Amino acid sequence: MFELIITKLRPAATLICLGLAGILEISAADTPPDAAALMRRVATNRPAIPLVLDATLKVERRVADVYDLKVFLNGDPRQVRTVYRVTGPADDKACGTAVLMIEGGDMWLRAPGEPAARKLEAADRPQSFLGGDFSYEDLDFAFLRWPKQKFIKDSRRLGFDCWVIESTPGPGIASQYSRVLSWVDRKYMAAVIAEAYDPKGKLMKNLTVQSVRKLDDKGHYIPGQITLENVRAKSRTVLRVDEDHPGSNDPAMFEPAMFFKATAP
Repeated sequence: MFELIITKLRPAATLICLGLAGILEISAADTPPDAAALMRRVATNRPAIPLVLDATLKVERRVADVYDLKVFLNGDPRQVRTVYRVTGPADDKACGTAVLMIEGGDMWLRAPGEPAARKLEAADRPQSFLGGDFSYEDLDFAFLRWPKQKFIKDSRRLGFDCWVIESTPGPGIASQYSRVLSWVDRKYMAAVIAEAYDPKGKLMKNLTVQSVRKLDDKGHYIPGQITLENVRAKSRTVLRVDEDHPGSNDPAMFEPAMFFKATAP
């Protein structure tokens, strides 16, 4: 799906990476892990913190396109639901666009002027979000939940002692990617690197978490800036979190029939 590099981790912290999170300081066994169980652990260990993030998405071209976003997270570790809403520029045709992502389930899109949200089918998920390098599939981090997980080897990368896990989508799961290799840190039980490949086995995207942002004194952090490079297109998109606020766990905000209205300014 992409290469994920976390350039800064702190002990005794929980890292929330929008759709991707892991609770740190979990003891690791010396024997090779059960890959499927390990990836389930990485995918489900999340703090119950509803959040609203003020963010900026910059699509870097000769003349860059810059969008203001609000990102709503429901804070339910059993099933994370996330809404991305475009709030600016006010005169841009994309302003007001909203996307609801239900972890392990459906995605819904509502564009300005449309009477209702429409479900994104499998063929829609590789499409670009706001014309940048993030696709809808990239924002979902689905590889953590793919049924085929295989332990490859022990490895040391970026100063972390890791298990390397290969994830493949398996029959009946549509993806633009053929496999993802994840480096899961043995101490922190978080995926610190993930590389995704196209059907021909070539690396497609590199995603770098360049900074982290402290939420509170309980050890909760989120990425401060993420850069996604599309290797094939030789382009990149930068997502920066500017502010974070306590969110609402009102279920209506994260239901397909209501999310567009409930998250409006």
